[in-house]
Amino acid sequence: MTLVFGQAISYSPLLYRPRERWGEIRALLVGDVPQPLAATKETPELLDGLACSLDEAFWLAGERLARAELDALVVLTSDRGRTFDLSNTPQLHVFAGDDIWGDPALAELGEPPARRAFPCDAQLAVTVAEELAVHGFDVSEGHAFVPLGDPERGAVAALVEPLLRLAPDVPLVPIHINAHVTPALTGHRAAAFGVALAEALALVPQRVGIFASGGLSGDPGGPLAGWIDDVLDRWIIGRLATGRSHDIGAIFDVESQTLAGTTAEVRLWIAAGAAMERSGARGRLAAYLPLHHAAVGTAFMHWEDPRCR
Repeated sequence: MTLVFGQAISYSPLLYRPRERWGEIRALLVGDVPQPLAATKETPELLDGLACSLDEAFWLAGERLARAELDALVVLTSDRGRTFDLSNTPQLHVFAGDDIWGDPALAELGEPPARRAFPCDAQLAVTVAEELAVHGFDVSEGHAFVPLGDPERGAVAALVEPLLRLAPDVPLVPIHINAHVTPALTGHRAAAFGVALAEALALVPQRVGIFASGGLSGDPGGPLAGWIDDVLDRWIIGRLATGRSHDIGAIFDVESQTLAGTTAEVRLWIAAGAAMERSGARGRLAAYLPLHHAAVGTAFMHWEDPRCR
């Protein structure tokens, strides 16, 4: 097996900005939505401690990524109308070009443009796309990065910001899993996709890792902004930690407003978990922070070979 590393990190712009800006970021994400009682407990002192916890979690995530000594990194994200628009939103898209770029700057906070580009492994991406097709997945394949939804900002920030923070010195294979445009990929299909992805990567000689960026529960900018379902988050984490990613897909069998927003991106965690389980790895939770200021249930998870413990 050449799939040797797995990692998933929730996404919120707050995670990538200094503690002194958290108040204005929270205002941007939450707006005037009435907040849960738990949000009032996030005192300045508590937030200072959470900022330290986040720094430690990112440091550990970066260390694990560096120690994996990868040749390439598959990055799973879900677009939010930046790369694609409503005229063409694929359920699954593998980018097989030479590089991809994005600008995560928040103009609403007065941040200047900060476009960054990342090299990609086009040949590996083509191989992955071909093998996924063999497994019955109708994958859209792109060879030139031409963002349709937001031509000025490019790839979704959930791809750009973690890569800047973790700084993996390897080429990428970016894969988009539709979670936000109806009809979205089902949770069960996300699990099957993860298994097929692992089997595709087993055919290549490189040491490859998977990184999922998005989720967990939350609805930043939406009608439930600031509300976090920590019970659901912990259930999801528990399934991933016990090798039962396939169970999680059932939550998308029903229609619910609570499954919108970042909660819809749990599909990324299902796919990553299923892929790593297929390779024989077991999920380990590094940190979980139900941070209302971030408007997202924030978790850091990695997958490792259980024989290493």
